[in-house]
Amino acid sequence: MNNKILKSLAIGSLVLCNSVAAADCRDVSEIIAKQLEDNYVIQNTATKLSKLMRSKLFLSDCSRLESAEDIADFMTLELNKIANDKHLSVVYDPQWVNELKTYRSSAQTKAFSDSRAMETPTDNYGFKKVEMLDGNIGYLDIRMFSDSHLGGETLENGMKFLQYADGIIIDLRNNFGGSPFMVTSLASYFFDLDTVHLSTFEQRENGVLTQTQDWTSPYVPGPRFKDTPLYILTSRNSASAAEGFSYAMQSLTRATIVGEVTAGAAHGRSAEIVNNDYILTLPSTRPVDPRTKDNWERKGVKPNIETNSDNALNVAYAEVLNSLIKNNSSNLSLHQWVYPLVKAKSSQYQPSQSDFNQIIGTYGKRKIFQENGKLFYQYLDDSAFEIELLDKETIIFKAFTEARLQAIYKDKEAVALKMLSFGEDAREFQRTM
Repeated sequence: MNNKILKSLAIGSLVLCNSVAAADCRDVSEIIAKQLEDNYVIQNTATKLSKLMRSKLFLSDCSRLESAEDIADFMTLELNKIANDKHLSVVYDPQWVNELKTYRSSAQTKAFSDSRAMETPTDNYGFKKVEMLDGNIGYLDIRMFSDSHLGGETLENGMKFLQYADGIIIDLRNNFGGSPFMVTSLASYFFDLDTVHLSTFEQRENGVLTQTQDWTSPYVPGPRFKDTPLYILTSRNSASAAEGFSYAMQSLTRATIVGEVTAGAAHGRSAEIVNNDYILTLPSTRPVDPRTKDNWERKGVKPNIETNSDNALNVAYAEVLNSLIKNNSSNLSLHQWVYPLVKAKSSQYQPSQSDFNQIIGTYGKRKIFQENGKLFYQYLDDSAFEIELLDKETIIFKAFTEARLQAIYKDKEAVALKMLSFGEDAREFQRTM
């Protein structure tokens, strides 16, 4: 085959490709423009988006693209230059289109709902961990907000486990969102019988805006935590419903947020079929806080105490203990015992060899020595216990928590050790070598 024929085929193929792209852009853009115009949650933005997608420049740039994937990416990018909406996108995925069509048939929808309600979830409906931390502080790690009619019983059991906690920490650092109904169920545990207005949800459909108010429930199955100090952990990955819970509890001054500014994804979206190839993820709902008249879209939830997410638990743990101590809690001695340890951990202190050298020595019948890079404490000829510096003064035993050591310094040199035991008087040992 000569070069002229090859060149002719190549040009013909390019013309065909561009013709297909132009047709895709024109048809898909018009459908999406109409969907946005009628249903995008913010009307002013919807008008701008639909106008963009019908513009000559947009269609011209789109028609130059050579693949359906490129067209979807281009549309998503251009739309978000205006909307800057984390839930707005155009996706090329024929398989997803087919799955949606199948699911949305009435028989399939009912079968799916029935099977989902009966299944034993491998994810425990998003509840990853519940435990009591030292100092009688409850900890609840939630990775997803499942529908409350599915995960409600798991939530109830978790809250019953925490019912005697002096303070509660809810960890949403790895929570990407989920159902607003579970947000309401969880929030309801932290108020009394008087219902509280959490949020108002706005929805646009066929050009009509409707509003639905979300209130806490006057009934919860289990204990309430109306006056229990509440801290919520966030990260830049905390999104959607996780942000909704954090934002509402913060605006109601019911919780202290600790961690990083969240993702900033407030709008609720649906998956709308454009044609056999494309899907529009369409933000058609948004929450509006009745106190701020705003939400966290594009801004995220700003923590009351900002810190890196890896250290957020230690910081919140120290804060809740400190608040209980300041308020003369009923478990005051326990909180005072645990607080210095947690506070030291939250400082993220990294000991150096110089720090080790300052405390290595003999303190009467006791000594601190180093072996293979580790520190040990020993009384006479008894077994040695490995110890760890949480900061220059706070020294813990790795094997138990009932006692700890405190280094006492003078002129930057350790001159004594103080043995602290919970519920007992402190004992001090002067340095002899």
